[in-house]
Amino acid sequence: MKIVHYIMFAVLMVLSSCGNKKYADEILQLQSRPIDMSCCKDAVLIENGEETKFCDNDSAYKLIIYIDSTSCSPCFISHMQDYMEVVNVFDSAGVNTLFIFEPTQKRMEEVTIALRQFAYPTKAIVVSNGNFSAHNSHIPSSALLHSFLLNSANAVTIVGNPLRNEKLKELMLNNIE
Repeated sequence: MKIVHYIMFAVLMVLSSCGNKKYADEILQLQSRPIDMSCCKDAVLIENGEETKFCDNDSAYKLIIYIDSTSCSPCFISHMQDYMEVVNVFDSAGVNTLFIFEPTQKRMEEVTIALRQFAYPTKAIVVSNGNFSAHNSHIPSSALLHSFLLNSANAVTIVGNPLRNEKLKELMLNNIE
């Protein structure tokens, strides 16, 4: 596990030496405490177009892709098929991949309808009333930091989008114990 800490330290050093100290600080902020998934218990889970309630199955690792209220949720939904290979790779490694949508109240129905219509074989959680961000105020506002790997204690271990970076995807998969 110490190797992960060295890797994270190296990543932070590179980011801060490149003038991106802001991102390094935000990653540290994101890792400052676990992600609170309790607000998702009352949320709607849509998988394969079917709507159910979210039940955290306590998988050892979770890959979170968070789409906040400032993002265009319908735009993201229309491109979720781009994630299918990543979802399949992580699922086969025992990682529960979760897309967490937190649209504005005005867009809630639009988002749930779109997720049902596209019927992706992914777990999409739709959280209302800003509950996810309220319970997790340490998540930075930058969408670049809205994809991360959680361990069994819901602590953020690695930050970044594995769809956009093959080496990051390999690092995440190698970090799974």
